[in-house]
Amino acid sequence: MPRKVLIQLRRGLEASIGLLEVGELGYCTDTQKLYIGTAGGNIVLAAAQATGDMLKSIYDTNNDGKVDNAESADSVPWSGISGKPTAFAPVAHAHAAADITSGIVAAARLPAASVSAAGVVQLIDATNSTSVVQAATANAVKRAYDLASGKLGPGVTWNQLKGV
Repeated sequence: MPRKVLIQLRRGLEASIGLLEVGELGYCTDTQKLYIGTAGGNIVLAAAQATGDMLKSIYDTNNDGKVDNAESADSVPWSGISGKPTAFAPVAHAHAAADITSGIVAAARLPAASVSAAGVVQLIDATNSTSVVQAATANAVKRAYDLASGKLGPGVTWNQLKGV
């Protein structure tokens, strides 16, 4: 037949729980933490928390936001890491145009110009083109101007030419 045994714990506010004897349990009524005494001092066994199973009070004792044992990774030199790959394969990725501040951008990546949008346009030296996606060179414009000017006789105005 089972025997009823009463186990008594030291309890009180965490600030006044004091150093527990080895194997002695202590419950903090204000923080709801359960400690056990060891030769090295009190160790948290459990603490009231909403989620997770890691206790910040155990794993981040200096409260710097990093697990104490992981902090040593910050001081390991690259040469001290074993098993790392010797080459790093490139991975496809993209950058926003605003992120590109120098270098040469391939023309194929630039948008084409149109009558309603700015962009890259091909120059053409012809004076008889009707294209809306090509732009005349200064030379083509001058040749067209010279041709038109040559058609005007002395004393003839543009308005007379247009029939106005």
